[in-house]
This record gives sequence, C-alpha cells and structure tokens, in this order.
Amino acid sequence: MSDIQFATLKIPNMFTLFIYFLIFSQDDEGPYKGKFIGKLNSYHHQVSGDVYAVDKYTLLLTSFNYDGNGADTFFWAGAANRPGPQGFIVPDSRGKTNVLDRYFNKDFTLVLPEKKKITDIKWFAIYDIWSQNTFGDIYIPEEFEPPVAQKVSQLTGKTNSISTISIEILDAKQIKLIGFTYDGKAKDAYFWVGVGAQPVSKGFKVPDEYGYLDSLKAYKNKTIILEIPGDLTIFNIDWFSIFDHDTNTNLGSIIIPEALNVPPSLVKVTIIKGLTIAMICK
Repeated sequence: MSDIQFATLKIPNMFTLFIYFLIFSQDDEGPYKGKFIGKLNSYHHQVSGDVYAVDKYTLLLTSFNYDGNGADTFFWAGAANRPGPQGFIVPDSRGKTNVLDRYFNKDFTLVLPEKKKITDIKWFAIYDIWSQNTFGDIYIPEEFEPPVAQKVSQLTGKTNSISTISIEILDAKQIKLIGFTYDGKAKDAYFWVGVGAQPVSKGFKVPDEYGYLDSLKAYKNKTIILEIPGDLTIFNIDWFSIFDHDTNTNLGSIIIPEALNVPPSLVKVTIIKGLTIAMICK
C-alpha cells in the first residue's frame, strides 16, 4: 500500500497507549483479508489479481496488475449477465473516477458507490468504455454472503453482577459489549482472552475501551468496543473472559465460535508508553 499518513498524539496521564497500523490481521494461515471471491479472469492488458469481500460494500484487490494502456478504462460493475455498457464506475482507491493508471502488484480497497452492495452486482470488471472491451473480470457467486459483524452468546457471570445485553464480533479484532455491567469489586480483574476449552490464568490482557490495562472499574449498562492486541485475532483465540487474577477466577466468559464470517481488521495494536501513532494507508 502507499500514501502513508502519520498522526502523533501525546495524551497526559495515560501510562499505556497504542500504535494503530492499517494492516491486515494475522491468523495461523497468513493474513485474513476477508471472504475470498476469486482470481480475476485476465483477457487483455496484463490484468491480474485476487478479489476479496471486506464487508457488504467493499472489495479488496490484492497483487493487482494492469498495464495502464487502455484509452477509457475504469473499475466497472453491474447486474447484467456479463460485463458491458450497462454498468457503473467503481471509484478507485482514492475515491476518484479518473481513467485508470498503471498498477503493479498493488493491494487496495474499493467501495461501491451510492451504498450499493456486493450482493447487488453480478460481476466486477476492468472495462474500457470507449472500445467496450473487458480487460479482466470476476463474477460474484450466487447467494454470496459478504462478511458482516456477528452476534455471539451473551456474557453472564455467576459473581460480581456481570452481564451483557448482547455481544458482537465487529471484525477480526474488535469485540463490542452492549449493555455491559460489572460491579468493579474484584481486586485484579481484566478483560482476558486465550486458547483452550475454558478461561485460565494463561492468556492475554485486552485493553479497556480507553486503552488502559488497569484493573477494571465498575460498569453499568455500558456499550464499549474492545480491541484485541498484537497479532491476536478472533481466529486464534477460543474465549473472551473477565478474569480475576487475585483469586484465579473466571468471573464471566464466552466461547468464540469458529470460522466467523466477519470483516478483516485493518488495525494492529501494539502496547507502548506515552503516545499514539496512527499510520493510515490508502
């Protein structure tokens, strides 16, 4: 990716903060990039690449190539049976609708215009309007289901008044607790993730909604979003817990279902001290 932008923020009195990188989350089989649609069919002008669905509206192209020699060529999509004049321009990775330049082994996302969904189209193409030639294309499978946030079981604890209205896995790294309640009375309790059949003391702290790693305060019917740190994702953990290390007790937990069809995360969280750096890749 290119055009990296940096934003540095210093926040007083915060001992533990994060670096945010827009990169793909990692699982055991390599980067999780979303739901694979397929490889581009290549007809002309050295078009090639892989296509993924990031969410309902967004395509990810990886290792994309195009020689840039088309006269009036655009990213193009439509609902007709095959690529042709009946379609619409998909803005490029910068949101522009200019004639396409040369691409060499590029990774980038494309958002369908006017809130159109991937399920509204039958194909995506690299198409030359003037010559009405398709240089490369891919067809969206019937009944294709793009990644979306997934609801999982509620978090209910036997002690410390722990409960939630619901829990959503927003993407490969984000967990949303809706209506979260906890009395805050455990001495050394944290948001906690790990592997295995049930929560144990061996695991990883998850920062709270503000980025702190302090023992948890009380919550009353709060909705919060938590970011799983490091290279961890929902694909390489088995459970999420409120765990008290003082008593070595699981206060409340959920099991993470396998193979959730959620969007990829474009964020890596690294714990540091004193500042937050945001690196935005377009």
